[in-house]
Amino acid sequence: MYGLGFLITIGVFVMALVALSKISKLESRLAQLKLQLGNLADDVAKMRGTGLAPTPPSVTAKAAELPKPVEPKAAEPAEVPPAAKWQPAAAPARPKRDMEQALASRWFVWIGGVAIAIGGLLFVKYAYDEGLIPPALQIILGLLLGGALVAAGEALRRKPLSQPVAGLQPDYVPQALAAAGFVTAFGSIYASYALYELVAPLVAFIGLAALGLGALALSLRQGPMIAALGLLGSYVTPSLIPSPDPNAWSFFPYLLAILAASFAILRLRPWWWLGYAAIAGSALWALLWLGGGVFETPDIPAIGLFALALGGIATFAIAGRVILEEASGTLLAPKLMTQPLVIAIAGLAAAALVLAVLVGESDHAALALVIFVAGMAGLVALAWFKDGLALLAPAAALLSLVVLMAWREAAFHEFAMDESGLWTSLLGGDAAQFLRWMLAAAFAFTLTGLAGLRLKIAPVIWSALAAGSALCFVVAAWGRVDGLLSAMAWAAPGAGYALALIVAGWSMRARLAEKPVDLACGILASGAAALILFTLDRLFDGVWLTIAIAALAAAYAYGTNIIAVRLLGPIAVALASLAALRLFISHQLWFDDRTLPLGQHWVIYGYGVPVLLFLAASRWLKSAGQLRAAMSLEGLSLGLAISLVSLELRVLIGGGVTEDEPRLLEMAAHILTWLAAAYGLMYRQQVFSSFISRWGARLLIAGSGAAIVLLSLLALNPVVSGDPVPGNLVFNALLLAYLAPVILLGLIARKLAGIGWDKLRPAAGLLALVLALAYVTLETKRVFQGPVMVPWSETIAESYAYSAVWLASALALFIAGIRLARQYIRYAGLAVMVLVVLKVFLSDMSDLEGLYRIASFI
Repeated sequence: MYGLGFLITIGVFVMALVALSKISKLESRLAQLKLQLGNLADDVAKMRGTGLAPTPPSVTAKAAELPKPVEPKAAEPAEVPPAAKWQPAAAPARPKRDMEQALASRWFVWIGGVAIAIGGLLFVKYAYDEGLIPPALQIILGLLLGGALVAAGEALRRKPLSQPVAGLQPDYVPQALAAAGFVTAFGSIYASYALYELVAPLVAFIGLAALGLGALALSLRQGPMIAALGLLGSYVTPSLIPSPDPNAWSFFPYLLAILAASFAILRLRPWWWLGYAAIAGSALWALLWLGGGVFETPDIPAIGLFALALGGIATFAIAGRVILEEASGTLLAPKLMTQPLVIAIAGLAAAALVLAVLVGESDHAALALVIFVAGMAGLVALAWFKDGLALLAPAAALLSLVVLMAWREAAFHEFAMDESGLWTSLLGGDAAQFLRWMLAAAFAFTLTGLAGLRLKIAPVIWSALAAGSALCFVVAAWGRVDGLLSAMAWAAPGAGYALALIVAGWSMRARLAEKPVDLACGILASGAAALILFTLDRLFDGVWLTIAIAALAAAYAYGTNIIAVRLLGPIAVALASLAALRLFISHQLWFDDRTLPLGQHWVIYGYGVPVLLFLAASRWLKSAGQLRAAMSLEGLSLGLAISLVSLELRVLIGGGVTEDEPRLLEMAAHILTWLAAAYGLMYRQQVFSSFISRWGARLLIAGSGAAIVLLSLLALNPVVSGDPVPGNLVFNALLLAYLAPVILLGLIARKLAGIGWDKLRPAAGLLALVLALAYVTLETKRVFQGPVMVPWSETIAESYAYSAVWLASALALFIAGIRLARQYIRYAGLAVMVLVVLKVFLSDMSDLEGLYRIASFI
């Protein structure tokens, strides 16, 4: 009795929905007539403004002659050709609807449909809990109710008032009823399996799958909501009814059928969300199969073929070969891509992800790798036949590199900081197989890139594929299984691929006037440089590798005079900078390697050869018009030349490159070298102005001044450090540390205007005066105290001698100022004289006695 009343209630509710739908449609037709009358009134008003308006009775006549709404035939919608269906078109203007109309025509309808579906499912559960109806009869009634709702929705859709009208919203009641029917039938079949155990799992699975696919098919007549319901039900079915013995050969064809059905609908209806949802559902199930503990080695062909089919269907199912035409869009302009192309890219990405995971989960089984290669070949083929998809080729190469590098059994690594490098590696059982696959991939992608460079219209992308593949696959293979081959064997592929890239770039020299070709040749040259570096690193070590890199930089600089590729100059600068960095920071170069020619004096050629190479390279770059690169090489040459002299001084004076703290004599030699180099650059600046000369001189002067103040006058001053002064009474370290810089500072002060520092001339003069005064003072102390000196005076004669030598210095400055007619020199003498007077009155009066005191005042 309760069940019969419940069914009657559902029937009454369905009739109410039907009545509500008809009322809503009538209101919509009335709104359409009002809209047409309003447009007609606007036209009449415009015609009156131009003097062409008819008389008022004609308005009535026109209104009477309005065409009656034509009832559309209940025929199947005509199929639109796929090539024209997805072309962008302007959406028709829709009349505004108020909240009341929206609630009545859409939301209440769908709420009612959901209520019916829930009511049907609750009825099944209620009958089960109360035992009112036998289980078999409950299932039959549920299926009958579901079928009746689907039939009612389809019948209502065929009614004239349910047909879509231009400018108005469609009637959602048929869709709501059909959706409620499918949900009710879906729940009934599932209950027959899960609650009552009336049917076998396979029968229930087939029933649920048939319902899902049936909903997808019916969506062509009912609308997108039914398609969404069918797709959801199809993908949920495997999780509701899991198989006790899952079989990939039965599961993945099922997924493929759902995917094919979804894209068959997309050929006729532009429901783009359906394509994305189908791709996502298929890929998700494949990934769950691979990572859920179900995957076994025999599943490889089923999953691999499914992934290939996924990519193929997503690419060609909607528009066919039209997707390869230029009108479908390009990856370089994502906003202009058509929806079929976007869906194709999404499908290809999903398929590539499934193939990559398949290879990893199968421990890089041979069959999985073969299928993966087929997928990557498909991506490259698409890139080849459609220029707008050329980026797919580098993407395939990058994914291949990642997948192969994840080969677990190739080698095992542990981080370690030792003399052999940053890590230690142990070869695995698949090391040889891994190397073969890596070298094969390098060959295939490099050859494809070089062919695309010659034959296709996107040379930059194809050159990047060639150069990147040759470099990355070879270097990555060495990084994992370096112990598998000798150093010479590893150098062979690096040199071979470098030569191939250079030859390919040379063959394109006739088209260098085209900017893309020029950039493409630069990319090839960059890849070749990196590969040659890899080769040199296998063949040389230590200082010889540095010299080889410097020679390579010079070769690229010379190449700018042979082939006008703009990137050759920056490549030469990068290589030269690498060589300079190695000379300064490489730990291999800072040990006393007695096996090198000249022993500790290896810096003569270790730095000298790069200096000469960089200087020549700067000249070649300047002649080729690459002034920025030439300036950089010139600066590096200057820096290495100064470093060469400084390091050789360390060896000659300090005892070796590895000695820690420099002494006063060594620092004096360094400062004199820097000041001399600064003066040379300032002289060159007067002859030939350049950025390097100006800023090189500035940096050297600033560094020398800081070293003089902080080291010579303070930290390394003999009276501060207590170190003995090398040399005899006259020719000693004091002469080089304090007197010699005075001469260079005087010469530099005269040319400061040439580098824009003329305002610093007084500062240079002051520093020279301080150095001269320090020299005479320390030299006097050396006479009285010997090589080891203390800050205070040890004898009265020593104290008197300071006054005497300062007075003599002041008089010398006065005479020099008068002879040279330089007022600032006379001021310097006056300053020293003031110092003498202060010493006499403040110090000598109390410290000196007898004749020394009298002589001091006189």
